[in-house]
Amino acid sequence: GRILTDPNMGSRISLKSFALDFAGMLLHEGLTDPGKTCEQVAEESLGKGNFGALSGRVAIITGASSGLGLEHARVLMKYGCHVVFAVRSPEKAEGLLRGLRAEEELSGPATILRVDLDDLSSIQPFVQEFLALRLPLHYLVNNAGVMMPTEFRASKQGFETQFATNHLAHFLLTELLMPKLRETRRLGGDAADVRVITLSSVGSTLPRNFDMDRFLPPARKEYNATAEYGTSKALNLFHSRELQRRCAEDGILCCAVHPGVIKTGLTREANVDSTMLYDFFIFKLMHKGIPQGAATQMYCTLSARVPTEIADGTCFWYNSGPQRAVGIAAPGVRDDLCGKLWDISEALVEPYR
Repeated sequence: GRILTDPNMGSRISLKSFALDFAGMLLHEGLTDPGKTCEQVAEESLGKGNFGALSGRVAIITGASSGLGLEHARVLMKYGCHVVFAVRSPEKAEGLLRGLRAEEELSGPATILRVDLDDLSSIQPFVQEFLALRLPLHYLVNNAGVMMPTEFRASKQGFETQFATNHLAHFLLTELLMPKLRETRRLGGDAADVRVITLSSVGSTLPRNFDMDRFLPPARKEYNATAEYGTSKALNLFHSRELQRRCAEDGILCCAVHPGVIKTGLTREANVDSTMLYDFFIFKLMHKGIPQGAATQMYCTLSARVPTEIADGTCFWYNSGPQRAVGIAAPGVRDDLCGKLWDISEALVEPYR
């Protein structure tokens, strides 16, 4: 009903995109869910008990101090990976890390660096801190996100916070780290597995054909939480696809992931639209726990099948495997928007490089 009655929602989301694309993907996900955990996926890729398998590998994970990011970081460290926690609160991350190490052996080192994805001016200092460590970079995991604030909320630069955090900050972070990713791949040759994993969502299916010149950056007067969330997740998929096109010759792999409908600390703020979309009784049966939710991003980080899947045209993954993308950001629908989004994003982040 809200699609029909709220002009800020109805102008961005169609009944078709909700009933066929969004609901259809959730149903497919629920019916084909293998139930694997993040740790099981790592074990399949690396071998049971091979806890030194990722020694010398380095990962940056945004939002690594909670939910999916924390589980992803924990399992990577268990197998020897050096994980850089890119977080807003280093103190919180330090406490969580002590707790993790007290519970089990985690052979991989950890470095905690501060970044505030709601403030573009914090991205460059974070990157410089990381580069000063003189480490390679094998895995960049654009994991952090904001979900459906009830009211319009502005980032430090005045952008709508879902657009700023979910897309724009990760776009800038990836751009600034790209020389290091390319260097790691070049110096390591074929043995250097370099990947960029970006968390998108089934929400990427919600936007119908939209005008980027009109809706980017999002305006306060046209704010609808669900529409902006869906848009930001479609932008994640557009970004990942364009990134893969630009990185193909470098041998860098780029994946967009739908983790599933997860109960995490991701902000939903008791939003009525969010409840309608994700907590409807049928969809509620498909909710995943955090260990299962982090499985697909781990698959995209480690699986030896991913290069072939990308070569076959895959750009979207869920349920620990390749899937067909659906909606406006899917291949063959509005491919022109991949490059257009890149140009718009570059112009917006230029002052913060």
